[in-house]
Amino acid sequence: MTYEQERKQLREIQGIFEHAVEHNDIEQLRAHSDPDFSYVSFSDRAFSDFDAFKQQWQLTRDKMIGAGSFKTQLNPEPSLFIDDIAVCHGNSTNQMVNNAGENFEFSSNWTVIFKRTAGEWKVLRAHNSLNPFSNPMLNQAIKKSTLKLGVGLFAAGGILCSLVTYLILR
Repeated sequence: MTYEQERKQLREIQGIFEHAVEHNDIEQLRAHSDPDFSYVSFSDRAFSDFDAFKQQWQLTRDKMIGAGSFKTQLNPEPSLFIDDIAVCHGNSTNQMVNNAGENFEFSSNWTVIFKRTAGEWKVLRAHNSLNPFSNPMLNQAIKKSTLKLGVGLFAAGGILCSLVTYLILR
């Protein structure tokens, strides 16, 4: 099999992944995961098997997205093949709409190591990372917290000034 044919097989798994993410059906990936599958998420959590990854996927998805939506488009660089191992990496373009209807667009970087078992490519190890300084969900949360703190401090300052004025003029 040529490297181009190998890459084609890997791109088919990419399509399955993108579909699974969009439809919140990560179980679709189980058939393409090696028995020794492991994953490190954007939150720096490591999962040593598919079931643990799937459980955390759903918890994170429910908390961050709820009834919203999430789409990803993987943008792979050329894969490196070494015998029965393929090292794939690239970035992704992501769009998320959270439970409140807020839209977020962001990119992330990823690496996936595939292992060929019985003629089929299986995900052995995967890693995904986000830049914490350009994370739009985090930036929005910081802006909201800063606004709440500012309003609270303004109100507290007004109350304190009123109290001091009252005590002085009494």
